[in-house]
Amino acid sequence: MPDSAKIPRVFKTLTLPVLFLAAGLGSAYSGCSSGGGHGQAPPGRLIYIAIDSLHPAYLSLSADAKGPGKEGDWLMPNVRRFLSQATWYPNAKDYLIAATDMNHLNALAGTSTAQTGIYSVSAQVMGWDSNGAVITKDTSLSWARDDKGRPVDTIFHAWKRAWPDSKTAFITGKAWVAEEILGSPGLEIDVIVEGGKYPDYVSAPVSDSFYDPPTDADAACDPESNTQKNAIFSVMAQMPANFPPDSWTVDSALKVFERVQPDLAYILLAECDDAGHALGAAWDPDEYVPAGQPYQPPAGCPANPDWNLVSKSNPAVYREPVLDYIRDVDHEFGRLYDGLKSGGYLENSTVILLSDHAMITQYRNPAWTEADLEAATDYYHMVLNAGLGDENNTTAYGALGFGALYWRSGKEHVAAAKTLLEAHTAVNPRTGATECPWWVLDREDMKNGLPGVTLPGELYHKWFMETDGEKTMIWPDLLLLAKGGWDFAGYGNGLNNLGLKIPLQSPKVIGPLYFMLGGHGSLDTQPIVVAVSWPGSAGRVIDREVRISDLGVTALKRFGLKLESTTIGEDLSADLK
Repeated sequence: MPDSAKIPRVFKTLTLPVLFLAAGLGSAYSGCSSGGGHGQAPPGRLIYIAIDSLHPAYLSLSADAKGPGKEGDWLMPNVRRFLSQATWYPNAKDYLIAATDMNHLNALAGTSTAQTGIYSVSAQVMGWDSNGAVITKDTSLSWARDDKGRPVDTIFHAWKRAWPDSKTAFITGKAWVAEEILGSPGLEIDVIVEGGKYPDYVSAPVSDSFYDPPTDADAACDPESNTQKNAIFSVMAQMPANFPPDSWTVDSALKVFERVQPDLAYILLAECDDAGHALGAAWDPDEYVPAGQPYQPPAGCPANPDWNLVSKSNPAVYREPVLDYIRDVDHEFGRLYDGLKSGGYLENSTVILLSDHAMITQYRNPAWTEADLEAATDYYHMVLNAGLGDENNTTAYGALGFGALYWRSGKEHVAAAKTLLEAHTAVNPRTGATECPWWVLDREDMKNGLPGVTLPGELYHKWFMETDGEKTMIWPDLLLLAKGGWDFAGYGNGLNNLGLKIPLQSPKVIGPLYFMLGGHGSLDTQPIVVAVSWPGSAGRVIDREVRISDLGVTALKRFGLKLESTTIGEDLSADLK
């Protein structure tokens, strides 16, 4: 089996021969081997708990979310309780693109986009057919490759190689994330739980309200604007198999542990992300100000000035519904952690708490029409209207905080398209400033890095682009990353994650889509939650920057495992003593 190759975090050696890990990558537990066989058992349990989209700033807020918290006065007291006995890294980040699929994978494989080729969510552009139609495929490890062209390996693979009889579980509120991991040939996960697929001892999910979760004490009185109750999310609420609430995921996880007692489990709580897209974010107290037109609660409700707070980024977004779902997320995390603890499953267990990205409220001006919004950020039609591409040879992909452009022919237009997009400006509705709403990266920027934006090689896949010559999968000619809360048109898989069967290639069919109030994908949503608890650990805060890939490498180190594909994460084991 090849050694796991390791690349320094700055990615400067991506085009140089990779460095091999030194010997001595032994287990943090005595007697653990990367071999293993039938009858052997791992030296402890490993549990990942991922809260999708949770910004770490929420963990420092007071219960009323107006400023810094303190002991006994936290917005998220249950997560803080976990942090009090864990090593917490408040300056942790994910890798760009700051979205779901790639960063859950990075936590399991010690990777970045440049080491897997997965840069999109749910599906990805692969190429063009002989008729010029765009080919897309569901995101899957079956086609992901590292910088040497090897299949991307994960800790699930390594775990089963070492301990074939050890039970593993993947319990998720996002079905396609499990399917992405399961798309790897030869990977066996013993128990899979997602909204549309679960064992017979798990009940079917039932929707909770994004706006008024069961833990909302003032649901009859607090505000939800018509904008926040839009049609898309009414559809989501009617599709619990696609968007199960955290209460269901927690119940399911505890039943799995009771029945199966897995040694390796990945539990993904998705409500924070689903509700954040529907309602926006509120981790920055300075974002919210009194509404110009005061909120009028229903008859019989007391006056509450906090109900009148709306976002500077989008005045149609009220703060209170956002805080309701954040409190509910914390409540369900507490139920999960307490249930695992009371069941004895945390004894001799390493628990990794993470989020995959953060969430921000996206810019909207109440005076904007749909045409105004498209004029501000519809990068695809800007390029087409300038004669720098056409619908038969140029396509767009992405949504929210990032976008991608590909040319099947006419690549001589790429440089001019970059110049055009970099010169584009729009009026920021939050600040009133005229600004360019995005950074634009061509392939040289992806390879060499863009100071203050991307690391060298962070968005450049050496094998797909150079060695393979894009025969397996094409790579974007231009990548756009949103500045602040700018919201890009949704092109490509669009609403497919909502369970709506819209063609993957949407520009010719329905045009650009702007349908979410909260978004992510760029620099402002790179901050993540990272904390590790292990047997006998005590609370500790370490301020230095770490990356999500460090979690995968650290977990491998602690259990004496190795991967057969490249890792770029740093081992944090020295902090866990």
